[in-house]
Amino acid sequence: MLAVGTAAVVALLIVFVYGGTFATLWRTWATNPNYSHGYLIPPVVAFLLWRDRGRFLDRRSSTSGWGVFLIAVALLGHIVSLRAGVFMTQGYSFVLLLFGLSLVFFGGRATRTVWFPLTYLVFMLPMPPYLMNVASFRLKLVAAHVGSAIAIKLGIPLARSGMTIHIPSGSLRIADPCSGLRSLIALVALGALFAWFTQARPWKRIVLFLSAIPLAVLGNTVRIAILCAVANVWGVDAALGFFHDFSGFLLFAIALGGLFIVRKLLRCDGDDEGANDADDANDVDDSSGEGVAR
Repeated sequence: MLAVGTAAVVALLIVFVYGGTFATLWRTWATNPNYSHGYLIPPVVAFLLWRDRGRFLDRRSSTSGWGVFLIAVALLGHIVSLRAGVFMTQGYSFVLLLFGLSLVFFGGRATRTVWFPLTYLVFMLPMPPYLMNVASFRLKLVAAHVGSAIAIKLGIPLARSGMTIHIPSGSLRIADPCSGLRSLIALVALGALFAWFTQARPWKRIVLFLSAIPLAVLGNTVRIAILCAVANVWGVDAALGFFHDFSGFLLFAIALGGLFIVRKLLRCDGDDEGANDADDANDVDDSSGEGVAR
């Protein structure tokens, strides 16, 4: 009863302090296409935490002093963010707060078992606007340059001027929604989850996760080339209609298939035993003093 009561009080305090942040975050998911995947992150994190609940509870230990420090830093950062009117850092302070609470109530050993689900919450938070603008511009340049080059190799007559591709039937302009940034963010989040569930050595997981970035960029350039081909054959209206939206799913399918190919090339399937051995070794290191001495 004491544990349930403590959890209820902590949850109410979190809602009281971060209620405005949660409401703004929900509106961001609903209005900003770049973060429309944000609805999926909390359920995924809840599933990951439920999946590892046994290991988490079994590895409870004494309170870590770092937890109090992280809670203080998180709350201070939240207050400063509210005073400065900066929404982005409010969400990051919430993630930091969860780490601090876990360290205080469950200890360091238990917190290490849930570091990935807690960190995964970052994918539901907005990125710095400056970084988003720079990334969007760079991605548009790559999509226009490489996509038009692929289309030329396919025999499609065109000329490119900046972000605009001119073909005999009309012109296609690479706008912000076609930069591929939305797909890049979603695929990086998916790549992190894909790598986490892959039983392999740490360096292979890192490579698998990072490969989501070039795969997303490659998929978007192929999408632009296909749109040019459709516009050349059936007209610009056809390219910007149903096929424009359908090609977004095509991009995602190409990148997801690429993740499976990279996983196969890394031979992750053969690392199951090694990965499990590493996990067992970590469990031994985190066990009692008797286990370590043994």
